[in-house]
Amino acid sequence: MVCSLYNERELLMIPGPTMVSPRVLRALSKPVLSHVSKEFVEGFAEALELQKRLFMTEGTPFMLSGSGTLGMEAAIANLVEKGDKVLCVENGFFGEKWEEIVEAHGGVVDRLRFEWGEALDLKLVEEKLEAGDYKAFTVEHVDTSTGIANPIDRIGELAKDTDALYIVDSVCGIGGMPLKMDEWNIDLCLTGSQKAIGAPPGISLFCLNDRAWEAVEKRKTPIADYYANLKRWKPIMDNPRGYFATPAVGMVLGMLEALRLIHEEGLEARWRRHRVFSEAFRAGLEALGLASFPAKGYEAHTLSVPRIPEGVSDPDLRGLMRLKYGVIIAGGLGKLAGKTVRVGHMGNATTNDILATMGALEMALMELGYEMEPGAGVGAAEKVLVTHGTEA
Repeated sequence: MVCSLYNERELLMIPGPTMVSPRVLRALSKPVLSHVSKEFVEGFAEALELQKRLFMTEGTPFMLSGSGTLGMEAAIANLVEKGDKVLCVENGFFGEKWEEIVEAHGGVVDRLRFEWGEALDLKLVEEKLEAGDYKAFTVEHVDTSTGIANPIDRIGELAKDTDALYIVDSVCGIGGMPLKMDEWNIDLCLTGSQKAIGAPPGISLFCLNDRAWEAVEKRKTPIADYYANLKRWKPIMDNPRGYFATPAVGMVLGMLEALRLIHEEGLEARWRRHRVFSEAFRAGLEALGLASFPAKGYEAHTLSVPRIPEGVSDPDLRGLMRLKYGVIIAGGLGKLAGKTVRVGHMGNATTNDILATMGALEMALMELGYEMEPGAGVGAAEKVLVTHGTEA
């Protein structure tokens, strides 16, 4: 039996956008409010406060209409002036994306490149920071192209001893993996709504600490961007009754509900759930003989990136999983296209979703001629889930 393309019960297991809770969907379905109404203003203020708690910071939160890339652009547009040196630490597709943004704003990029999926050499990072006169340096928390998680806490220890502003892209990390912005000396941290936070795409969230905001205030040249000029937005973030540009009213209230869900679950419990799901899925992959792409010990908890086995076609594998078994996963990105697939298990994912995805992967592989013991992956995942006693 073939599953219809329009089957409303398709299971979305890509690394963003992720599935959205019915509570969030109900919030999004309400009639549109005025952006100056009491209900919206109070909701926006609550969402910003919950955002600070999610980022674990006393810094200034910003919640703007746009993707995570807007947060990257805002970081560079506001902190970096023409001629400023920026160190871009890269081990994946999105780490390299910083280069283009820095150069677009007149910054001078110094690249510290590692192989995709390879763990960062912290000694080299430290040496670079000590030797270069950098205005800022950028690091990916999780690079969604490779599934690697970088040790942003340990890099934060290095940041204490430098004047460079520490910028972290946690689009695929925050809400699913530990992130303690103030404790880890992160000056600007950004994310998007559509991944581990569990809201639809459309909201860019980021926070600046006092040191980062001081850099904005002490610029020698004007901020070239208009919409991404945080000086224009800060009064609204301080008091949502103000106006600069119309906020995405419905999306903000949907975000509020998603943030409420996160804090009801509890950050520690949520981090643990994502870690257990990640371990369970990796155990299933290993039982099937599928190698994971990221360096061992540095795998993200929010997604898995297995290598496609020899003799199996990426389009055939993902096509079967979707059309016949109703599970959607993503293909490899950039130079990993056709070599890996990417499975998101974050946000509102459940135990059933993990097992259904592993089962669909097994059946599609068997149908494509891959030799394996039926049920091996599902069984291995179940053992981890039962052993850890996850309640998700």
